[in-house]
Parts: sequence; structure tokens; C-alpha cells
Amino acid sequence: MIKRKILVYIILSYAISWVFWLPLLLNHQMGSQLPQLPGQFYMASFGPLLGAVLTSVFCEGVPGLKTWIMRTYSQRFPKKWLALAVLMPVCYGIAGIVVHRVIAGVWPDWSHFGLTQKLPGFSLWQTALVWIVTFGLGEESGWRGFLLPELTKRFSLRKSSLIVAVVWIFWHLPAFWFNDTYLKMGPGIIGWVISLCFGSVLLSWLSNGSSFSVIPVLIWHGGFDLITASDEAAQVIAMVCSMLVIVQGIYLIRKMVKSEVKQSNLM
Repeated sequence: MIKRKILVYIILSYAISWVFWLPLLLNHQMGSQLPQLPGQFYMASFGPLLGAVLTSVFCEGVPGLKTWIMRTYSQRFPKKWLALAVLMPVCYGIAGIVVHRVIAGVWPDWSHFGLTQKLPGFSLWQTALVWIVTFGLGEESGWRGFLLPELTKRFSLRKSSLIVAVVWIFWHLPAFWFNDTYLKMGPGIIGWVISLCFGSVLLSWLSNGSSFSVIPVLIWHGGFDLITASDEAAQVIAMVCSMLVIVQGIYLIRKMVKSEVKQSNLM
């Protein structure tokens, strides 16, 4: 049953997101003139959330959906995890800004900090809201709100987080044929894959500490995207933030291994 739920979930999440991205891909690669909705790229971020909703209904009916909603959006978790979700991206940003000053010899342009041409005319707070609602709420309701808890029924938190990372990485696949950020990545894709793997470990740790509530996770994800996807972060700041996530991920994965060894010795 668990295997079936996971498979159904992955298929639905990919299908929903990729349907939104397909016109963008065809227009870019083949010069098609398919109509596009405003913000269609961002709409695809709700694929993981909708996949979780549909899978819950298909596999367990309305009661299963209610159970998933109550757990996924629960506020009954230690609030230190919420504080961590806010403070970590802030610390990444501060570190990135300082390194940018050292390397470039100037401070970032504060009037454009956090903003991106992908969201023209948006203020800092509007941009932050977009990231939190789309790739925060939309993605994390599925990856860490549905897929991770299902995987932990069969695997350790460490293994589950790495499986989620693989699913998460391949979910982005169509974007490499139409989105400028991914098209220009080149060899940097290696660093991107590594950062997503360790980012998945970090987010799984945060999600587990929050009893699989996605509220801290979606805030972290939205905050991280706000900093790293801004035009001012195109070089140094984004690299520093990703490196800090990798360092945290390495520490956490070592901690998870030690915990697994300790548990096996007690059995």
C-alpha cells in the first residue's frame, strides 16, 4: 500500500507540474505559439501539493485527506523550529552579503536586494510572498508534507531524505529546456545537485523536528529562494548560501548516521 501511494504520488506530482511547463518548453525549443498564462512557470510549483491531495483521496478517501491536512498544516510543534526556519536564511543572507563585499569590494545594491526581473514590479515583500506561496507551500506540502512521512514508514530519515532529493531533482527536468536559470547552469549543475541533496537532508531534519508540519519548512524554502534567486545574488551570494546549506547537510547526515548506529546497537 505504501509503495503504491508513493508511486501514485510521484506520477501525479510530475504530471501536474510538467503539464504547466510543457507549453513553455515547446515555445522555447520549437518556436510554438502556445498560449501562456501569467506566472505559468510558478503555477507548476503546486504540482507536489495537488499530487498529495489527489493521492490522499485516491488511496484513503476523504478521511485520509483530512488526516494529511491536519498533520501537514498543524501548528502543534515546538516553536524553536519556526525560529530556526526564519533565522537560517537570514544568516545565509548576511554571510553572503559580507563575502560579496570582500570579493567585489562593494556592497550589493540594497534597492534591488531580493528582487528579480522574473517578477517585474514586485516589492520585496510581494516577492517574498510569491516564493513562500509557490515553491514554499506548493512544493513542500508535497515533498516534506507527504512524500517524506510516507518514506519514513519504510526507511530511516536519512535514506528518506535522499530519496526525496532524487525525486525533487528530476522534477525540475523540463526547466532545463526553457528556463534561463537552468539553461545557463552548465557544469554548475553538479553543485546544484549536491546542494539539493544536502538541502533535502536539512529540510527533512527541520520537518521531522516539526512533527512533519510544513509551516517551518515552507518559510525556510521561501526565504532561501528570496535570497538566492534575486538578481543581486546571481554570483557570490547564491554560492555562499548554497555552501552553507551543504555544510549543514553534511553535519546533519553524519548526525543521522550516528543515530542509526546507536539505535541498531540497542536492538
